[in-house]
Amino acid sequence: MTDEPLRATEAAKRLGITTKELLVLINERRIGYVMQGGIAHVPVSALDKYRTLTNTRP
Repeated sequence: MTDEPLRATEAAKRLGITTKELLVLINERRIGYVMQGGIAHVPVSALDKYRTLTNTRP
């Protein structure tokens, strides 16, 4: 299984927040991301880490 980064919209859905809220988290560096083709993508591992730090469940 690969840790293929997710587009912001999909990552936000998995966290149960809006894309705008996710982009704020990325901007505040509260969640990890990688750039692919000039677009921010969120690794699945970053979602897991964020959930652990904030004690949220999917």
